[in-house]
Amino acid sequence: MQTYQKGINIVGYTEGMFGLGEAVRLNIAAAQKHKIPLNLINYEKVKKYDNYQYTLPYQVNLVQISLYDLESFFAVIDPIFFKGRYTVLFLVWESEYIAPELGENLHLFNEIWTTSKYCKKIFENIFNNPIIIVPHPVEVHLEPIHNQNKIQFFDKNKFSFLFLFSYHSSIERKNPLFLIEAFKSAFGDNENVELIIKTVGGQHYKKEKKRLQENISKNIKIHDVELDKNCVNHLIDSCDSYVSLHHSEGFGLTLAEAMFLGKPVVATNYSGNTEFMNEDNSFLVNYRLSVIENSDGTFCSKTIWANPLLTDAVDKLREVYNNSDLRQMKANNAGVFVKDKLSFITIGTIIKDRIDYFYSNFEDLVTNQNQNIYFINKLQSAKAENQYLKREIKRMKKNIIIRFILFLKNFIRKIKRKKPMNLSGLSIRNS
Repeated sequence: MQTYQKGINIVGYTEGMFGLGEAVRLNIAAAQKHKIPLNLINYEKVKKYDNYQYTLPYQVNLVQISLYDLESFFAVIDPIFFKGRYTVLFLVWESEYIAPELGENLHLFNEIWTTSKYCKKIFENIFNNPIIIVPHPVEVHLEPIHNQNKIQFFDKNKFSFLFLFSYHSSIERKNPLFLIEAFKSAFGDNENVELIIKTVGGQHYKKEKKRLQENISKNIKIHDVELDKNCVNHLIDSCDSYVSLHHSEGFGLTLAEAMFLGKPVVATNYSGNTEFMNEDNSFLVNYRLSVIENSDGTFCSKTIWANPLLTDAVDKLREVYNNSDLRQMKANNAGVFVKDKLSFITIGTIIKDRIDYFYSNFEDLVTNQNQNIYFINKLQSAKAENQYLKREIKRMKKNIIIRFILFLKNFIRKIKRKKPMNLSGLSIRNS
């Protein structure tokens, strides 16, 4: 039996300052707790630079990108990536419906890792290979802030609810307008309580940003500002309660981080966050299941997720505010639960055990798969190239000069077809 050097080639947004980047770095940290050898491949550089060099020293690959990245992934990754290797896709999704065109590439992977039973159930509908639950590890370390942000987010004389979201993560899914409605219904103009919404990316979503601003009241503030991770951690640590009345979460990382920091958390009782939130450690809001009301660029009209109920959301917000004993009890339980169940060591153990299994059974796992995967990968690369060319042609056709040239060519062709055929130069020979 051949022996292999144990380790993982990890492909992802390893330096990205956004959700996918943070998620892959959490898995890296969890794996490093168990001293698993890692070879990191920055997917941003793979996409951007044709001459970006990377090696594949290990027989196990972990790909941690978004579902929307898959088509471009097969176009830019070296075809040798799959050959003779067991390849895992780490994937999260936030709707009970996945469009067929998004799921058609999943069969090229040997296995999926995902963050919750909720996500696993979704992927089981379209993926027949193993699906393993690997939650995001959660450990929050508050470092000193050297460059103090000048924004005063909270009024120290008020009870402060906090919600964080990125416009890039789908404003429809994050549901901030409903949160504003619920807060206003719960507290009106009560000057002793405030809601702070910290966003990022608003400059790219001006219409949505304007809608939010138009709906706030005097005790609701919205700050669209970029902060580093340490400042975000301090922001969560400084609030009195964290709240998310989302439609769906594949996991709900900020919710878990707030719980780690001992904050009472209010959230929709649906999707990935219910893996670590329960009635003993959180304030969970009832919902009804429904389709999306306003489809966006991420989620189509067939999207199925939860609509939190306004009356229950109002009750939970008031309960957090009014019942100090209950909120403190649940906050304490939250911190204990997350620190025990979602530590780097705990999640790292899941990763280590799975990697040990791969290398102990490697020959059986990859038998009769490598050649097929190699040629399917080549086919997928051709498909991605074809899609790229179609986009380029579409873009070129929008160019006014190119459109004019195409118009002239078509016009000349029509004129030529209308000209009578000149037969004077032809002769007929009898045989």
